[in-house]
Amino acid sequence: MIILKINSTDRSSLVVRDSLEINQILTSQVDTAVFLLRKYGSRSVVPTVGDDIGIFQDTTKIFGGTITSVNETEISTADGLVYEVKVTDYTFLLDSKLVSETYSSQTVAYIINDLLTKYASGFTSVNVSSTFSITKIVFNQVPISQCIKRLADVLRYDWYVDENKDIHFFSKFTNSAPYNLTDTSGNYVNETLERSIDGTQIANTVKVRGGEYDGATYTDKITVNGNNSKTFTLPYKFSNLAITVNGVSKTVGIDNIDSFPAKDVLYNFTEKIIRFNAVLADGDQIQFSGNPKVPVLAIASDPASIALYGAKEKLIRDTTIQDLAVARKRAGAEVDTYKDPISSLKFDTYTAGLRTGMVINLTSTRRGANVDFIISSVDFKARTLNDFTYSVDVVTTRQFGLIELLQQILQPDPQQADDAEVAETIKTDTAEVTIDELITTLSPYQDFVTVTLAESILNDPLGAGVEPLWVLADYTPTSQTDTKRMGRLDYSLKVY
Repeated sequence: MIILKINSTDRSSLVVRDSLEINQILTSQVDTAVFLLRKYGSRSVVPTVGDDIGIFQDTTKIFGGTITSVNETEISTADGLVYEVKVTDYTFLLDSKLVSETYSSQTVAYIINDLLTKYASGFTSVNVSSTFSITKIVFNQVPISQCIKRLADVLRYDWYVDENKDIHFFSKFTNSAPYNLTDTSGNYVNETLERSIDGTQIANTVKVRGGEYDGATYTDKITVNGNNSKTFTLPYKFSNLAITVNGVSKTVGIDNIDSFPAKDVLYNFTEKIIRFNAVLADGDQIQFSGNPKVPVLAIASDPASIALYGAKEKLIRDTTIQDLAVARKRAGAEVDTYKDPISSLKFDTYTAGLRTGMVINLTSTRRGANVDFIISSVDFKARTLNDFTYSVDVVTTRQFGLIELLQQILQPDPQQADDAEVAETIKTDTAEVTIDELITTLSPYQDFVTVTLAESILNDPLGAGVEPLWVLADYTPTSQTDTKRMGRLDYSLKVY
């Protein structure tokens, strides 16, 4: 029986039976699930982002994850709602925190376990077993899934987090499916098996053009001709360049970064030029020694594929390859992958147990095939109350690699750290500050004060009964003793 639990509580009766779908894609990629949930009357539950989802077939848990999206729609039933619920597997929780760590001379198993302990409580590493030791690796503010992917890329491994929050870390193409496909196996639904073969991408001669590597130490001399030269051209780009003039060792700096007189000679790597501060004398001997930078180029081919399909050449440019041995391995691996046509397969089955990344074989007399494939995706769709229909897509190892490459283009890895990089941890210190304010309130009171007023009265300076001197104009007395006053024709003045 198919059971769906939300936060460990069985909610299967509220799920629209044929709406439940689970999509598994390439192992390290994120798996998803979607279903419709009814809410009506007393039988109601509201799904919330962050709820834990477990999907079981009988007692076996086949998917675990977290709700990341909920769409709500009304239905005709009173108070009825339908929720479209989208679930992301536990990679969503695994990447909740960013990692800032540096590891030196530690095994892959130790590193993964330490990452889970520090940054992903509740996750386990039971299915991680690798004693390969990493000399040094720096993770600077990247999610755990990208940390594990970088470790997997070093070993050419694959990985995924399962429905019980356990990390699986394993060698690619070694995880076998529980069953294979034949004409009479009955492991797929009749008339659903389809195979396609595409030869447009065949490459049986692969050339890898990488960066540059340090060649064997090379030493030579330049004899100065004339007495007006202070710049000289070297035959190669050098690492570990050493310079002497007339047997006297000179300090070598980087042109446009270092300067005179701190350095005796400045070296321009790109232009292959050395420059002195002053001109050298005619006949001076400049001896240079170092490791010349040699371009990386490796070629691999497959005679059988060339005889069968004709010569098909492919050029790979990868400047990160700075070693001939690595370039040869890359060329050989590319030939092995591309020498034959791409073959893909898809089918439906009612038989459980398949998972992405597993190797499944098709042996068919009527198809003339005996081929190993890699399961690239599995879609679960509820068929009855008890079981699923599984739609399976499988590809050859070559196409599997192409799919991974396209996914890396769409979602590139974080920039790889170099040996000089230091992982820094940034923390926020949150503190609560309490400020007390004291306000004193005084009660009102009455204040009695005696106020004394003094009055100064100045008598008329003319004295009683004395007539002032009237003037016929606007006039303002100039002082207290001024006897002139402005007269009025109708009152104090007469016209004769």
